[in-house]
Amino acid sequence: MRNYNKEINLFTYKDIGITCPRDKKWEEMKEEIGGRFCDGCHEKVRYVEGYSKGEVMALQRELGESICVAINKPNKSSVIVGIPKIKNIEVKEEALVEED
Repeated sequence: MRNYNKEINLFTYKDIGITCPRDKKWEEMKEEIGGRFCDGCHEKVRYVEGYSKGEVMALQRELGESICVAINKPNKSSVIVGIPKIKNIEVKEEALVEED
């Protein structure tokens, strides 16, 4: 089964509201459980590739609105780090599922 709802509401690099002002690179951050640590802002950065917008919103509710996330650029040549801008988006709840 394929969940089209998640594909439609997939979190993308365009949902990053503010990119890392300290220009820190994902590859240069120290790995830790649940993400990597940014020594520039002293925050944990979570990798959200493949997350839906709803899943990122749930992280924001759980951890606080000013979380930092990382996601691949479309060409996958590098990773963007920043703060999500999806506070007040509307996420469709109905599941659109393809039967095999």
